[in-house]
Amino acid sequence: MRSFFAVLGILILFFSLAQASPYPTYTVQPGDTLYDISMAHGISWQELASLNKIKEPTSMQVGTVLRLPSHLTPQYELTPREKELLTKLVYAEARGEPLEGQIAVAAVVLNRVRSPKFPDTVWDVIHQPGQFTPVETGLLPGTARGSAIEAVERAILGEDPTGGALFFYNPTTSQAMDYWKTKPVLKRIGNHNFAL
Repeated sequence: MRSFFAVLGILILFFSLAQASPYPTYTVQPGDTLYDISMAHGISWQELASLNKIKEPTSMQVGTVLRLPSHLTPQYELTPREKELLTKLVYAEARGEPLEGQIAVAAVVLNRVRSPKFPDTVWDVIHQPGQFTPVETGLLPGTARGSAIEAVERAILGEDPTGGALFFYNPTTSQAMDYWKTKPVLKRIGNHNFAL
């Protein structure tokens, strides 16, 4: 009889684990609205509210962890340290740029991780010598704020407004325009050109 219950317990555990699906999540930041979060993740606010059993959309607390639909699974697996570093880099390189431009900066780093021409981790890409001025000069912020956090989240989910760019630069401030002329520009977003 004891073995019957042991087998039954194992079967219940197995089926409950098989039924569980790893939903991506989003942590509510100051100033977030349900509408803004849903638009950032390409879903309706009604779907997001339903998934999280939210009856009053105006009652969200900062720090609340919201489940996102399972079709929004991360395209990149980053360690917490890499995610924090990428967020700091986006803030340092693109604060003051539109959200699309911040997502694009994060996407460039992630595109490099996938490219055989660059190191294969976010940490190594960001610390590759001569690539990112804030890293070279030691001017990465202690913390990142505002839309840089959302930009990284969206890039991790696969959003890439550049169409696969591996580089970005500001054509009005760059000291290496002769070099940049050799790189085909895929898109201009805000003050940055995004290139291959």
